[in-house]
Amino acid sequence: MKKFFRYKIKSKALATVLMLAIPVAALMLMESYTHVPWDLTPPIFILNLVGYYLIYLLGTFLFGGVAGGYTFATLLFMCCGLANYCVVCFRSSPIVPWDIYSIRTAVSVADNYNIDITGKLIGVVLGFLALTVPGGVLPGKVKKLRIRLAGLALSICCVFGYVKAVGSDAVIETVGLDTTLFTPNVLYRNNGLLAGFAGNIRFMKVEKPEGYSTKAAEEVAQSYQTQETTTAKKDLPNIIVIMNEAFSDLSVFGDFHASEDYMPFIHSLDKNVLKGHAYVSVKGGNTANSEFEFLTGDSMAFMPTGSVPYQQYVKSKIPSLASRLGELGYTTTAIHPYYGSGWNRNTVYPLLGFDNMIFKDAFTAPKKIRNYISDESAFQKIIDLYEEKGTDEKLFAFEVTMQNHGGYSKDTDDFRESVYLTDELNQGTQVRAAEKYLTLIQKSDEAFKELVEYFEKQKEPTIILMFGDHQPSDYITNVILRELDLDRDESQDVYFDNYIVPYIMWSNYDMDTTQVENISLNYLSGLLMEKAGIGLTGYQQFLKDMQAELPVITANMVMEADGDREPEKDVQSEWIENYNKLVYNHLCDKTGRLSGFFE
Repeated sequence: MKKFFRYKIKSKALATVLMLAIPVAALMLMESYTHVPWDLTPPIFILNLVGYYLIYLLGTFLFGGVAGGYTFATLLFMCCGLANYCVVCFRSSPIVPWDIYSIRTAVSVADNYNIDITGKLIGVVLGFLALTVPGGVLPGKVKKLRIRLAGLALSICCVFGYVKAVGSDAVIETVGLDTTLFTPNVLYRNNGLLAGFAGNIRFMKVEKPEGYSTKAAEEVAQSYQTQETTTAKKDLPNIIVIMNEAFSDLSVFGDFHASEDYMPFIHSLDKNVLKGHAYVSVKGGNTANSEFEFLTGDSMAFMPTGSVPYQQYVKSKIPSLASRLGELGYTTTAIHPYYGSGWNRNTVYPLLGFDNMIFKDAFTAPKKIRNYISDESAFQKIIDLYEEKGTDEKLFAFEVTMQNHGGYSKDTDDFRESVYLTDELNQGTQVRAAEKYLTLIQKSDEAFKELVEYFEKQKEPTIILMFGDHQPSDYITNVILRELDLDRDESQDVYFDNYIVPYIMWSNYDMDTTQVENISLNYLSGLLMEKAGIGLTGYQQFLKDMQAELPVITANMVMEADGDREPEKDVQSEWIENYNKLVYNHLCDKTGRLSGFFE
């Protein structure tokens, strides 16, 4: 074995061919993880290949020799490609630069996922490992430390220059890079993983809107003043908001056969209730973006694709629903029956104005389903808070659940499916996973019933809002789409339907129940405030007026007043331009923020 590693190819011609060929092979293997390399046009293939050569060059100077550098670079690409494959399996979208902020969250839930290990995946990994054999016997060493360090510095500069070039308009136009950000899977397929990832780095910061200035934002805001809340504090309702993990009604795609109703209680609610479709910006993951939109009123439509504001942009106090209710005398509590470090919540919640935070460790002997705290136990914590508060105290509880989190293929002793899609006994793993998902939704429905029935008996006015953060990943929804003979890649409407979740707003007092069939999360908190009898902020009034013209705006689409749905990037509207300025002022303009408008 030692002799093998000491062996070096003596033929300079063969060594040169291998040094040129190994990066080409690595590029083709990398693209083969999730698609096929011939999807790349020749100019884009060459653009990616330049990046591969630079990484192999950097590795050579880093390790002081071609053999070590080529082995390192090959294994690096193998691991990065494998990581991207896993991320696509988990959330149906590829790795983006800002995922580095999400590593802790990803690791904390990884145990509940199963990786789809295919023959192709094994072949790609073996292909990479095979490349390390010729790569490990390539001759050539950089013996002088001075030359090695200079070469390493130059290589790093070249890599940075490459990233800068890939994101430039000149290169984008010259090689024909795809710039359709709202379909990242297609973008990476068309641009290549390396060039696609490098091109996304330019979106690490929120882009300042064209024509933005603090004065321009003031001109938009000047027509709106925060309303006074005339209702006496003692008459204000307790406010409970539940953002239910992966809670969705997959019948939005069409009627499909299920052995029984998976939302019987919610479907039966017909008194003092608003129900409808809430449109979200994410699917299969990035939960924190849905709560960001709901709590702040800001839309992900103006954020870099795949970004997570909780981790990238919320670094200081920012006006939110929590801070507004806190000003009105509410005790504001955020609840999440999992780790506080997930999505940086334990840092962000105080910045949003929450007085208290309750995480996994605060639950005593909770009931668990698939190793996650059940909705039944999660909702019981809300009841506990209500019963422990003072008689003159008003409660705002915002809970993000965990019961329905992904990883539906994994079998556990504490959970079995009871909602079935087929009578066949030997259905595949994917169908069983979909049945488990629907059974979890039924469990959520049962827990919600218990919560509503409890507050029906309470004298204090209370309003409860529950909505989903996103649909499950494509692995689950594809089961339903196949049954209905639908394809999200061939139908824009089906694609948009992937971003619909239910919302249910119920109160134990009489309220106006004029139905709002379609709404996006940035508008939903304003609707809640109205139904609670609380004066709207200037920002919420702006959003209410905008909602009348554009009932839905997300990172993926805009719905116009006539119900037409179009990709967000295709809709030109003064409302959107003005909204963009307000979002930037709210989130990014720390010195020029119009605080009185948002609070």
